[in-house]
Order: sequence, then structure tokens, then C-alpha cells
Amino acid sequence: MWARTDTQGAVWLHPNAFDPARAAAYDVVVRKHGQQAQGVLRRGQKSALELTLSASSAAQRARLDLVFLVDATGSMADEIDKLRASLQSIAREVAELPSRPDLCFGLVAYRDKGDQFLLRSHDFTNDRSAFQGVLNGLRAAGGGDYPEAMNEALHETVHQLHWRGDGTTRMVVLLADAPPHLDYGGPQYDDDMLAALGKGIKVFSVGASGLDKQGEFIQRQIAQYTGG
Repeated sequence: MWARTDTQGAVWLHPNAFDPARAAAYDVVVRKHGQQAQGVLRRGQKSALELTLSASSAAQRARLDLVFLVDATGSMADEIDKLRASLQSIAREVAELPSRPDLCFGLVAYRDKGDQFLLRSHDFTNDRSAFQGVLNGLRAAGGGDYPEAMNEALHETVHQLHWRGDGTTRMVVLLADAPPHLDYGGPQYDDDMLAALGKGIKVFSVGASGLDKQGEFIQRQIAQYTGG
């Protein structure tokens, strides 16, 4: 399995999620800029493995790609209003961090089959005013049954948005009050949380009011697996 470390050089691994045979030991190889180091992680021996590569060249300005992955069905009106009203303060707080990161926003909104739209995505932009306009145009409507198209939306977020390259911190805020449809037969969240880990995308799950136990479990699972 593949994982991309965060900007601190760390990554969480959950062997049982990718190895049903539960091997006693794993070969671990890390690579960057043509350098390589390797070691062995043994179950029960220690909980962490530290591998070291020599220092890279001068650090570039920090970059942050931040995506809001939002359930836009009718029950989410209050949460969408809050997000719309909070965007500018979020941007200001990020800008005031010591690293003063170059910030780009993205949005993937989803509803369900039979609604006005299944997915509506907006790729990354550093134009805060334009992105505010995108949020201002997002309205909560539709839904019907309880589960929604979270599987399809997570797949879109991980695979279709144009995430920037090495050195970029990649974060998703998942805001939802219902679990995904597990009966559609298309993309599945557990496959895409593995893909997110491979790309270094951390998912921070926000369970909105009315979320049931299944939805809570799935949102916790995605966040824990990706290190969010």
C-alpha cells in the first residue's frame, strides 16, 4: 500500500485495513527526491517506525489546498449558511499562521440521485472573492431518503480535483448529516480513503445534527484512516 507523509514527515498506518492476513512484519520503504531508506515494522514490537532521509534543499513557501466536501441536501441549510458566513474568517486565520501559507480553496457539493444535481464541484482557486461567490450560490435542497451520494463525492474529491504537487498540505473538511448510499454499486468510501492516504489528503469530518450511528462510524473511520 502507498501513503504520502504530511509536512511533518509523518503518516498514520492501519495495517488491518489493507492486510486481511495480518502479517507479523512489514517492509517499509520511504522515498523522496531520489533518496531512499527502509526498515521493518513488526506488530507488537513498537507502535512507530522512524526512518531518516538527508535534509532537502531550501524550503519553499508553505502551500495549503483546502476542500469543503459538503452535503447540500435540504437538511443542511444551517450548516451551509454557517460555512458561507465563516469563509473570510477562515482565510484570515490561515493567512496569520507563522508560515503564511499560499491558500487555495475547492468545493465539492453533493446531493443524491434524482435531485437537481448529484455532484457540483469547483476546482482549486486562490481567488477568495470568487470562491465566496461560489459558496453564496450554494443552496440546500432535495434529499428525500436518508443516505446521500457521499461515496461519489469523496471519489470526485480525491481523484478529479487538481491537487498541487509535493510540499502542499492537502485537507478536506467533510460536512454531512447522513451516511453514504452503500447500495449504488459505484465508488465506495473505503477504497477512496485508501487512495486519499496515498495522496496525503487528510479528511476532517464534521458530523452535523441528525447524523445516525452508521454515518458517525463512517465519518470517524475516514478521518482516522487519513490522519484527520
